[in-house]
Amino acid sequence: MRFNGDIVIVFGFICYIVVRVIILALKRKHKRPLVLFKELIRFLFVLYILMVISVTLFPLEIGVPHEKFTNRFLNYIPLISILGDINQVGTAYSGDSLFMIKIIVKNEGGNILMLMPLGFLMPILWRKFKGLKYTIMIGLFVSLCVECLQFVELQLGLGMTRTVDIDDVICNVLGTFFGLSFK
Repeated sequence: MRFNGDIVIVFGFICYIVVRVIILALKRKHKRPLVLFKELIRFLFVLYILMVISVTLFPLEIGVPHEKFTNRFLNYIPLISILGDINQVGTAYSGDSLFMIKIIVKNEGGNILMLMPLGFLMPILWRKFKGLKYTIMIGLFVSLCVECLQFVELQLGLGMTRTVDIDDVICNVLGTFFGLSFK
């Protein structure tokens, strides 16, 4: 059985709407102002977090034999997989350099882009994250949580096509920094 991440987005979105309606009703009751820009940013932030969860932790494979999966990988040595991919340009995929470069850009670029919104949106929502230190720390924390959860999925046999890679953490933190830089 396969569980897709779309359900996380739908269920999370419904929960968010219910909670925000209650909070906004209480604000109105206490005559506190509604700031539409902040509400829009808050909505985008929650949607973004739900999408990150959906992309990084799903699909879950339940009841599928482990032998079916071959793409299991664990890397805890920094930059080893990135450098390994770069070394394969011109030799992997029958020497198709362009294809290998596209894979590198997709993998590393995707990991950088994934946490850029975190670095951009958090300082808008919370003053504490306007500085580099706290924003990078939260980017590191989120990235480590994702990799640890992917590791648990691997161990439980739920996400057997996953890779757990310290290079993903490096690229994610770099993305958080770039997101903060755009602010």
